[in-house]
Amino acid sequence: MEQALKKGTVIEDALENGSWKEFEEFCEAVLQEHGWKTKRNYRFKTENRYEIDVIAIKGDKILAVDCKHWGIRPGKKYQIISAIKKQNKRAEEFKKIKFFMDMDKKRDVYPLIVTWFEEDVLNQGQTFVVPASKLNTFLLEIDSYI
Repeated sequence: MEQALKKGTVIEDALENGSWKEFEEFCEAVLQEHGWKTKRNYRFKTENRYEIDVIAIKGDKILAVDCKHWGIRPGKKYQIISAIKKQNKRAEEFKKIKFFMDMDKKRDVYPLIVTWFEEDVLNQGQTFVVPASKLNTFLLEIDSYI
């Protein structure tokens, strides 16, 4: 996928042809380019076992990122809403992890779902659904979204 992007392939095409793992790596790399410290495939247990694709920390914000390399077409709102509910649950459970929450300052956790298909940035409560092609802009303007 990285080679395709370097050759000038449109981002949506490169992402569509990449694997889910490459999509997670792509999302993590974009976050890192914006100065976020990341941890990929973070597994934890509260009352159940959970996994968050990418944890990203910068300043007083933590993003709990779910990377969706879906095979669905844009506009499938019920699938997006289902993913939002699941990501909200993971983020709420993640807040119980003292390692991240009891650091030197208070941090807020924001669930984020990054998709490979093109749609507008959605905001459901405090959960954002962002197409990969708009992730860069979202991160540049994150304070205006929050």
